Amino acid sequence: MNHKTSLKPPTVTVESKLAGIGSAGGRIRRQVYELTPGDLGRFPIWEFRLDGDGGEGCDECTVRPCTAPGPLDPADRMFVVRAVFTLADGSRMHGYCSPPLRGDSSIGALQPIIVTDRGQVRFWCGTTVPDAKRLAHNYEWLGKEARSVFPVRFESEVKLVGGPARGSVPGFLILEDFQTRRTRTVV
Repeated sequence: MNHKTSLKPPTVTVESKLAGIGSAGGRIRRQVYELTPGDLGRFPIWEFRLDGDGGEGCDECTVRPCTAPGPLDPADRMFVVRAVFTLADGSRMHGYCSPPLRGDSSIGALQPIIVTDRGQVRFWCGTTVPDAKRLAHNYEWLGKEARSVFPVRFESEVKLVGGPARGSVPGFLILEDFQTRRTRTVV
C-alpha cells in the first residue's frame, strides 16, 4: 500500500481560507501532533502562538496557520514548516520540521516528522525509547520496512532566513545523555 501524499500549493490565498474555515471567529487551531497531510497542503507554515483568542483547549502544543511576506525568520517565534522527506528507497513523503534557531540544526532541534493519513511518524524520541508496538505502528503508517526508510533525508519546503532546514536521520533517535547530547539509534 502506498502512503505517499501529494501536497499541492493552495489555489486560493491563505487569508480567504482563514475567513471561511476554523473555529470561533474563523480562526484555525490544531494541536501540532494532529496536523494532517491536508493541513500541510493548505498551509505550509504553522506557528505556535498562545494568545487570548485561541479558545478553550489551546495550550503550548496549539498551532495556527501563518503567512510570511518573505523568507520566514525562525527568530520571530516558534514554527513548524512543511518538509519533503526522501526515504532510503528513493520514495518521497511529506511532513514538517522546526526551522533551526540560533544555528542549532541538530535533529533534536529540527524534530523532523512525516505526516501520513494514518498518523505522524516522529524520528526524534527525546528520552523515551519507542517500544516494539510503536515501531511497528511507525513502519505500518509509512508502508515500509526499516531498510526502505533509513537513512531518511529531509528538507524544508518554505523559504527560510538562512536557507532551508535539512538533515538526515539514521533511525529513531533517543537522547541518552542530556549534558553530552549523546544519542542512540533504534530501527
